[in-house]
Amino acid sequence: MMDKPPTEEKTREEVEAERKAKRAAKQERKKAALEKQKLDGLENQKNPKESSTESTLAVDSVKVSKPKPDVSKTAQKKQPTQKIETTKKVINIKSNKNKENIVVKNAEEIKPTAKSVNLVKKSTGPVTHKVKLFNHLYIDSISLLTENKLKINSGKVHPSFIKLGVQMRTSVVAGSNARCLAFLYALKQTISDFVTPEHKSFARSFEEHLGPAIDHLMACRPFSVSMNNAHKSIMWHVKRLPHNISDGHAKEALETVINNYIYVQIHMAGKAICIAAQNKIANGDVILTYGYSSLIERILTNAHSNNKQFSVIVVDSAPWYEGRQLLHRLVRNNIKCTYVLLSATSFIMTRATKVLLGAHALLANGYVMGRAGSSQIALVAKHFNVPVLVCCETYKFTERVQTDSIVFNELGNENDVMPKEQWLNNRYLTPLGLRYDVTTSDLITAVVTEIAILPCTSVPVVLR
Repeated sequence: MMDKPPTEEKTREEVEAERKAKRAAKQERKKAALEKQKLDGLENQKNPKESSTESTLAVDSVKVSKPKPDVSKTAQKKQPTQKIETTKKVINIKSNKNKENIVVKNAEEIKPTAKSVNLVKKSTGPVTHKVKLFNHLYIDSISLLTENKLKINSGKVHPSFIKLGVQMRTSVVAGSNARCLAFLYALKQTISDFVTPEHKSFARSFEEHLGPAIDHLMACRPFSVSMNNAHKSIMWHVKRLPHNISDGHAKEALETVINNYIYVQIHMAGKAICIAAQNKIANGDVILTYGYSSLIERILTNAHSNNKQFSVIVVDSAPWYEGRQLLHRLVRNNIKCTYVLLSATSFIMTRATKVLLGAHALLANGYVMGRAGSSQIALVAKHFNVPVLVCCETYKFTERVQTDSIVFNELGNENDVMPKEQWLNNRYLTPLGLRYDVTTSDLITAVVTEIAILPCTSVPVVLR
């Protein structure tokens, strides 16, 4: 029998050589891809030649690391070694071509990504100035203005409400009592000019007619608690009108209701509060007040006209400086006054004997909602054991419960806080002007109303 050539050993060597060559090629591809991502595309296009030399060196190292065959079998392995070398050369050529293709693809992929980054940097968009904590208080003024223009142009809003909306937006009409009075006078003009459509009742048609006007005012500035209570009271009387009533009788009835509300709930209530508060003012008192309140001004001027000797400290704060209006009116009536800012409250409180504060609303849990800064005045007065009296009409009482100034509040105009040029293009600066804050019931001594001088916790009893 003739000995057969060792075919199995030849095939194993070929397979091993091919596997090693493929592994080396894969490793080189990975290294090349990582290097090309870090470097620029232009530099990466110059490196394929160096990578090809590295691949040949790697294959040569593979050749060196192989075990040497026996001398007796060298004659039999000459032909397979030649085949292995040719296969290695082919693999090297293919790997070099693949590397060049990978380099070109990476260079093409890097260029558009750089362009996209530049586009993102350029398209930054408009800067929005909003405080996230009070995000629910911001109003989309652009959409509301367009809606208001459509309502005004359609003739659904009475001119008296259009005028009042402009006055409220520009703060020409400010304060709870002033805004409520202006609203009731505009409502009287609307009622006098209203004509009931045919085959419709006065109550339902007037309620539909008044809806766009109320929306217009709410878009200009949110309603105060006094305006809400007045609106609910008048609409309650409107709904109680009979269906077959004529326009003339209905208008007369509603005008008398509005006049009675103004006389009883505002004028007479203010007069009763003045009488009750004057009894608490003694000769030689130093009364501290904050901001501007029409009721506080009425109390102090009436007390001075009754020959009571006292002096007033007017505390004021930015950005509206409403205390200056009170200061001018008191000085005009020859009342001795001192004007300080809110930052000097702790210094000036040692001279005060009583604190009189106005109120925007009195909540059901006994908390007082007033001008922003009122809670600080009450807190400092509590520290110095100075009594705090809040003067408030009962038509400002509300069933709403609130323990902070975040859930429900009103934002002022940002341009009043600082000029528009300083914050409009600065994305790191957002002006915030809150109009109201909430004072806890433990900081207030008593509330002076037209009924009596009551504690803060008696609000639910009055509302019943």
